[in-house]
Amino acid sequence: MQKIAIIIPCYNEEKRIKKELVISLLQQSAVDVYLANDGSKDNTLMVLKDIAAVFSDRCFIINYEQNRGKAATIYNAANEIIEKNEYSHIGYFDADFSTPVREMLKMLRHLDRKPDLFITGCRVKLLNTNIDRKLYRHIIGRVIVTIMNFRFKLGVYDTQCGAKIFPVSIAKTAFSMPFLTSWLFDMEIFIRLKNKGLMHNGQEFPLKTWTDVEGSKLSWKTAFKILKEMYLLVANYSIKTPK
Repeated sequence: MQKIAIIIPCYNEEKRIKKELVISLLQQSAVDVYLANDGSKDNTLMVLKDIAAVFSDRCFIINYEQNRGKAATIYNAANEIIEKNEYSHIGYFDADFSTPVREMLKMLRHLDRKPDLFITGCRVKLLNTNIDRKLYRHIIGRVIVTIMNFRFKLGVYDTQCGAKIFPVSIAKTAFSMPFLTSWLFDMEIFIRLKNKGLMHNGQEFPLKTWTDVEGSKLSWKTAFKILKEMYLLVANYSIKTPK
């Protein structure tokens, strides 16, 4: 029987995380939710405690005193959960619920049918979809993916979508060591899986709805940091052909 843990990383999300959306996810699914506070400076921790109190048996708080960034928070939380040895799958969703609950539930239902696969949300504008992305974010994302796919042959259209679920056996590879990157850690996960021959166990899940939420922490200035992280990935990860 599947038992799924979902990590929601939170840093200064007091005004963005919606209690009713977390509760809706818990009400409409059987997942356990881990609200991971990344050393927030505002009242995020208080808000998370208020949410967790509603579903105290399935909603838990992981509190980190020091802010280390989203990548480190997900890495640390994932490994804490893996060590519990209670779950068949581990995933993460963004705290702003840019991926709506109904899309999360579709991903979970898909996982019921194909439990051996890891699934990752894919934001692509198709007929009868509502993918609302800021143009500059879309452009930056496409440039990154095109360059890194050319280098590492990942074959993934949307590496950066913050909606992913992994079987624990694959999560152990995805989160096997701390990330070198902060903005491109999703890409780093795929490179690790590629080098272990695990990409054939994955599937991109087209989202019908996805919305950039105000307050999202990305700007053009970030492009320079991203370029540095792209270099780090190229310099530190070789292209391996698993035996």
